[in-house]
Amino acid sequence: MKKIIILTIALAASMTAISQNNENSSMADWSPEIYRVGQKYPGYIIKMDGDTIQGFLKADSRCSGAGIGSSNQNRAEFYLKESDRKPVDKYKPDEIKGYKIADKVYESINYSGGMFKKANFNLVVEEGAIRLYEWYSTVDNFSMLTRQSGETWQAFDGRAYVINLIVAKEPTDPIDFSMLGLSFKKKMPPLIQDNAEMAQKVADKEKGYTFLNAFEVIKEYNAWAAANK
Repeated sequence: MKKIIILTIALAASMTAISQNNENSSMADWSPEIYRVGQKYPGYIIKMDGDTIQGFLKADSRCSGAGIGSSNQNRAEFYLKESDRKPVDKYKPDEIKGYKIADKVYESINYSGGMFKKANFNLVVEEGAIRLYEWYSTVDNFSMLTRQSGETWQAFDGRAYVINLIVAKEPTDPIDFSMLGLSFKKKMPPLIQDNAEMAQKVADKEKGYTFLNAFEVIKEYNAWAAANK
């Protein structure tokens, strides 16, 4: 029994590490050459009816410090023209489907980093029928951190933010990537059930179709789904 408990704890820890990325580095480029807080960037918003409105969005922080205040995850400040001083609106996640700012696309899904499902904007890092998102939160001592001399922005980000990887086929039913690992053969097949052959391979734990190959499985399914629209 003790061995089973130890193995279960070790597995859970490894799944969390993968979910938060072993190096805790984002798949997105947050370097100041690409993205600066306070600057306006070309983009668009997607209304609830699916219509897209082109314009500009004002860059906010990628997440709120200690969950307090505005950020890209809970507000989209939209302008029709870059020169406009006042925004058309400051949209919340339950008011639009998503938005794009600079090179970054956000979609509203029911994920807020906690136990309760609540609509928030999550950053899309892998597009397709099954999408991957990143959700950000700050480390406990975030306000005291400063970038060290010679430290890359990616390295600094790794110290400043916790990044959770989210999987979703429907915006109302996202899954924390680490949770897939606890029972991949049971939780993954429903997401890919329209490809019966792939779903069976995952259920049977065939080589190349286990949680260790989760990213490859998602990419393979997305390629299949795109070809069979």
